[in-house]
Amino acid sequence: MISKLKPTVQRNAVPDDWLITESNTEFLEKHKCPETLADLKESDVVIWVDPLDGTSEYTQGFLERVTVLIGIAINDRAVAGVIHQPYYKAESGDVGRTIWGLKGYGTGGILPVSPPSDRFLVTTTRSHSNVIVQSALDALAPDEVLRVGGAGYKVLQLLEGKAHAYVFASAGCKKWDTCAPEAVLEANGGTLTDMLGRHYRYGKDVRFPNSSGVLGTVAGVSHDDILSKIPDSVKQAMKQD
Repeated sequence: MISKLKPTVQRNAVPDDWLITESNTEFLEKHKCPETLADLKESDVVIWVDPLDGTSEYTQGFLERVTVLIGIAINDRAVAGVIHQPYYKAESGDVGRTIWGLKGYGTGGILPVSPPSDRFLVTTTRSHSNVIVQSALDALAPDEVLRVGGAGYKVLQLLEGKAHAYVFASAGCKKWDTCAPEAVLEANGGTLTDMLGRHYRYGKDVRFPNSSGVLGTVAGVSHDDILSKIPDSVKQAMKQD
């Protein structure tokens, strides 16, 4: 017999000073909600949460690469997201930072930096590479490949100007890995799709695996140009979703 148990939340399990119960009226007075979201219905919203993105990084001590991801999808599309780095160390000595993005509005919590114009830099997986992943990288012939873990951290590499593209020609990540990063990156003018140039769907009935890989590019880099350089053999391997 299989039973479904309704989850319960213990109110006293969360410290009171962690909870925010009031809206930020100062922010709302200065900034307007994008018109496309003004008549939003609750039934159109799906929220994807990854409480620990970069599990391998966490277990191996690369703590600044660990992120908490909260992605908000509306009618199947990633629209808003939060990327929180709990172990980020700022120059001021503060620990932790939160980056957010809303399509049609922009990003906050970070001052995006453009990558160098005289070199082509790519970020990719540190621990899940294979022949297909390497074939895609070889075809792009980057000047440098940054191998790091965590989808959230890879997108932060793009926003910090450390890479032009995020290339992962493999089925290793899930919808909760990419919903928030896609929204944040695209809120800043970048693009995130699968390796065939298709945006993933994030509705409540979709399958969890991103079986067609991930390709992200920063604002100012032609996503289509990057796609055109990906070998047909790689694209054929990715035609599963």
